[in-house]
Amino acid sequence: MSTSFLLPRIFVNIASYRDRDCQWTVKDLFAKAAHPERIAVGICWQFIPEEDLDCFIFRTRPEQCRVIEVDARASRGACWARNQVQSLWQGEEYTLQIDSHMRFVEAWDERALSMLALCPSERPVLSSYPSAFTPPDHIDSHVVSVIEPSGFDRDGILKLNSSGIAPADAPAIPAANPFCAAGFLFADSRINREVPYDPYLYFHGEEITLAARLWTQGWDIFTPNDVLAYHDYSNHPGRPRHWKDCRGWWELDRRSLSRVRHLLGVETSHDPEVVLDIDVFGLGSRRSLADYQEFSGVDFVRRLIHGRTTQEIEGAAAPEAKRARNAEVFGRIWRDNSWGSAETRSGPGSALAATDAVRRRLGELFTELDIRSLADVGCGEMNWMQLITPGLQLYLGLDVVDELLEQLRARYGKRRGHFFANLDATVDDLPCCDAILCRDVLTHLPEHGVKAALRRFKESGSRLLIATTHPGVGNQPVDLGGWQPIDLSAPPYGLPPPDFILAEGETAKSLGVWRLSALPDF
Repeated sequence: MSTSFLLPRIFVNIASYRDRDCQWTVKDLFAKAAHPERIAVGICWQFIPEEDLDCFIFRTRPEQCRVIEVDARASRGACWARNQVQSLWQGEEYTLQIDSHMRFVEAWDERALSMLALCPSERPVLSSYPSAFTPPDHIDSHVVSVIEPSGFDRDGILKLNSSGIAPADAPAIPAANPFCAAGFLFADSRINREVPYDPYLYFHGEEITLAARLWTQGWDIFTPNDVLAYHDYSNHPGRPRHWKDCRGWWELDRRSLSRVRHLLGVETSHDPEVVLDIDVFGLGSRRSLADYQEFSGVDFVRRLIHGRTTQEIEGAAAPEAKRARNAEVFGRIWRDNSWGSAETRSGPGSALAATDAVRRRLGELFTELDIRSLADVGCGEMNWMQLITPGLQLYLGLDVVDELLEQLRARYGKRRGHFFANLDATVDDLPCCDAILCRDVLTHLPEHGVKAALRRFKESGSRLLIATTHPGVGNQPVDLGGWQPIDLSAPPYGLPPPDFILAEGETAKSLGVWRLSALPDF
């Protein structure tokens, strides 16, 4: 006689956007479950019928899968899709929300239920960022991930990061945490009724608003004390993104960011589209937002984390953490071609047409100033620089993206005197050369990163600095990987006027040339 009716059932919520790995995620979650018969999977399949047939090569237990099919061109993003999946819930006692590119440990269902039972709360939620894997099934890490706040972005949205600990060092029972992950969240299915997923959010702010809504509704979030699942964090070229497909994504995002700030008390919106159904998808009444901020250490209005600003937190980070963060941010930008140039992933400012004047003038400057050795900080793809480096005796291309450096070595590594290395100018010692070139790099760094790089430039013992500057503009705060025009001779940097200025076009953008010995100490 079957005992499946005695087992607590689990509903798995998956929002899949044109993801060919989703079918293998479903296969693995059934294969690794101790009792696959108790699992029901709900999927919002967002796909383009004429292009995405490879998403449906394999189907596992179709009788246990409930599906909403959506033409991807009609999708309104991940949060909307997760909300759609909740409509497929049919009373299963527990709910697991995951992403569509995941793998699992053996008996994940039994282990998750046992772990949830250990949590000292009447409304416990298990949630964190899963360990990493690379498809099809290579496990890259096996650590317990603890979510931490890392600062605020330029839109005032709290950014989350995580640190990993070995399972052997994890606490005996799951530890309370103010933050949750949208890609792994396990709880009693009352959560579907009490905290329905907000379909009006787009992407940024999804997790912090969900955490605040859960907590104010009386749910307590806990970090799993062992590994239960793995996530593919790579920017897989075969996995399209909604914001790349959807022309109107920016308007969805604009309203979503306003909604996040409204919900967290940062600002009050009177736009009816921003506050649509906010009574249904807003904060709970069991605990207050003020209490959540005290518990989490986050001040949403003043943009403080335990009393410190984002700049203070990032500036105080250990060198290894800074190096890893810089590599992650700029690696993602390069892999995704986030700057949108059809010619080079280093961005439109590195296109040949955009560098025509500076290429000719820079080569002349090398001769005039007897520059024979050059350290090119943030060398990028060398789309334009490769045309003038053969005249140097020594060219050092320095960047923080390993995949990019591998390509550069393959293309230019056999050139006489050309070498490439992974060096981060904000934390690493730099080689001594006749000149350091830093074009279109400091414009993407926050203030503490700019000052750290300038300090490293001077400490290198090199003779000259050639760097992007925009004379006469005001310096504004910028997030890592963002952009601002930067005037290196204005506060808070205060470099002396450059000895030479190489204008790059009709705008204020120029390359300034300074004697490094004349730079102030930072």
